[in-house]
Amino acid sequence: MAKTFDVRNDRVVSIDEFVDFVHREVDLHDLDSIGAAAPLLRGLANDPRLVIDRLNRQVKNLFRSEAVASAQVIYLGEGRDFYLRANVWPSLADLSSGRVYQDQFSYHLAHDHNYSFMTVGYHGPGYLTEMYEYDNERVSGRLDERVDLRFVERVHFRTGMVMLYEASRDVHTQLPPEDMSITLNFMISTPEVRLRDQYFFDLERGTLLDYPLELDGSRRISVIRMAADIGDGDTRQLLDDLAGSHPCRRTRLAAFEGLNKLAPQDAESIWTRAAGDAEALVSEAARKRLLAAAG
Repeated sequence: MAKTFDVRNDRVVSIDEFVDFVHREVDLHDLDSIGAAAPLLRGLANDPRLVIDRLNRQVKNLFRSEAVASAQVIYLGEGRDFYLRANVWPSLADLSSGRVYQDQFSYHLAHDHNYSFMTVGYHGPGYLTEMYEYDNERVSGRLDERVDLRFVERVHFRTGMVMLYEASRDVHTQLPPEDMSITLNFMISTPEVRLRDQYFFDLERGTLLDYPLELDGSRRISVIRMAADIGDGDTRQLLDDLAGSHPCRRTRLAAFEGLNKLAPQDAESIWTRAAGDAEALVSEAARKRLLAAAG
């Protein structure tokens, strides 16, 4: 379950100091080791200029007609396989009035993350979050699949609090704060993250609802679908290779679907091969296709 740290640190920590500490002291594959950076993350939150200085740079860029970066997610710095960002959480009044463009927020939507991360409350009253957990190993990834979501706690995530979320285990839903709030996040981005699925959940039904569109897996699937729409023999060979060897189960399933679209006359052999996939997400979809064709 997500871990809350009672951290007291009055010292201001710089981005460079934080990055150097992580490089020297933290194993990004070990949650306890990541947690050791909690005092330094709390120290980052002691710098009142940290976020405003970066926002000021974005305002200056407006005079040069440059592309506008997101006002909700503000990049702060990075190291090897991790980065630091600030998240701005608007209030319900901000959203309903139209003062803030709503494109980054998943309020009231339960979700996990395919990466571990640690967060600290930086500014404002903070949001409410409802915490759940589940066993990712028991989820095949099929939409509407039943998921055993276990309620853990409801937390008011205030300024100065530090929490560590475990990848593909902790699930949370956030409620808008009473006033605009900001968190700082220590984001783990080791290579295997790009192959993990991330989910939205339907809490009332206890089911898997959807996948976030911005995931690497979702982007791969979008490319595969476009290629299948206009593809040729080379595309078919590429999709055949992906279907047989890509480590992401959603990508393999999309490749089989693309093959079926490019060569519908070979549907039976395509889905017979897919039915032998080691992942239930792929094999169950294939067996349904075969049953539908036989019926």
